[in-house]
Amino acid sequence: MIPVRATFEKRRRAKYISHLDLMRCMQRAFRRAEVPIWFTEGFNPHAYLMFPLALSLGYESGCECMDFRLDGPMSMQEAMERLNAVLPPDLQIVTVAEPVRKHTDIAFADYQICLDCVDDTSADVLRSAWDAFFAQEAILIEKKTKRGTAMLDLKQQAQILMTQTLEDGLWLKLRMPAGTSVNVNPSLLFDAFRAYLEQSVPNVRFGMMRATRLAILCADGSAFI
Repeated sequence: MIPVRATFEKRRRAKYISHLDLMRCMQRAFRRAEVPIWFTEGFNPHAYLMFPLALSLGYESGCECMDFRLDGPMSMQEAMERLNAVLPPDLQIVTVAEPVRKHTDIAFADYQICLDCVDDTSADVLRSAWDAFFAQEAILIEKKTKRGTAMLDLKQQAQILMTQTLEDGLWLKLRMPAGTSVNVNPSLLFDAFRAYLEQSVPNVRFGMMRATRLAILCADGSAFI
């Protein structure tokens, strides 16, 4: 039995597939591709598939991970080729290898965010509003937890790695906590930004938020592989 970590892309139309439907899609792909995958034991055996870090609905990604175990005479490369042949073109495996890090090692995720300009709001005006928003001493939101709700300071959680204005909008690259201990969705930050604009700068607005996950990282900054 060979443990395998597959890295796959979730692009274009595939970004609208929920995490639950993604799991079902992959299970069907293994059956159609006739890849010998290991099944769990017990009263209700099922194909072992583990996704270390779920992706939010509507987000694209080029670095999603899926763990499984080959339980038969097939190489990882052949398994990848067979799976890609039956998976949709917007959902494709790009690498396969034996896992190096545990899923509990995940600490951060990098994202690229684009905020589209709308109406008379220019990219420069949107950038100025963003700079003022993020310059606040704290950006407090109420976040739901398993124990109820808690106040979270997004200013302390988000690391802004790049900010750039383009003709069609504002582009940002940011790093957010991710993993089993703390997991902060970037959408929370931009929901707070939208609320800030409505309250403080009502003449400035942005339209669609386009998000792509760029990397899944460990605490030391190395790639999760």
